Amino acid sequence: MSENLIKMYRKRAGYTQKEVSEALHITQGAVSSWESGRWEPDQQNLKALADLYGVTTDMLLGRSSPIEPFGRPIVVKPELVPEDEVMIPLVASLRCGFGDAGEPFSVIKQIPVPKSYIARWGKSIVALEAVGRSMIPTIRPGDLMICVPGEAWEDNHIVDIDINDSDTIKRIFRNRQDGGIDLVPDNEEFEPQHLSLEDLDLYQVHVLGRVVKAIGPDL
Repeated sequence: MSENLIKMYRKRAGYTQKEVSEALHITQGAVSSWESGRWEPDQQNLKALADLYGVTTDMLLGRSSPIEPFGRPIVVKPELVPEDEVMIPLVASLRCGFGDAGEPFSVIKQIPVPKSYIARWGKSIVALEAVGRSMIPTIRPGDLMICVPGEAWEDNHIVDIDINDSDTIKRIFRNRQDGGIDLVPDNEEFEPQHLSLEDLDLYQVHVLGRVVKAIGPDL
């Protein structure tokens, strides 16, 4: 098996090793070992990788059956065609789309993303440009954040949350003591924020969307 193909198809699909390990419920070390050639994935994980990357298992294995004239050797030449892209809106704020499902976002422009993003997170995804330093190193100023609009979240999700008509991007956790929430920055220079149940009502707090990927300007 070609370790270069496994890595190449992962990068073409826009996944990190960590994201692959989470999707397949395996360790990141296993993904690294597959890509280095130290280990080979079993059939179940090979099929899961192929489904995740939108390719066939034969493509991951570097196999092909080209029709060649009789007597000529069959040469395996996997063609790595750049993945088709789709356009999604880069929006000024998720607030414009909160509440009334028919209310449009404030769209700045359309930007291209790999088609696998739609397959993975749905057709409703939008992009936001990151500002501020509170989520460094996970999200840096200028990064494009791929967001799934909606109120659904789980502990440790990174969300766009509206507090008194002001957006902020933070990790969110349910506070088990008072039923409120804790908003935690990844940058240790910033302090976590606790909001009790009373605060949530007083400050009109709404989760507007979940950040599922950050794309740096160098990617």
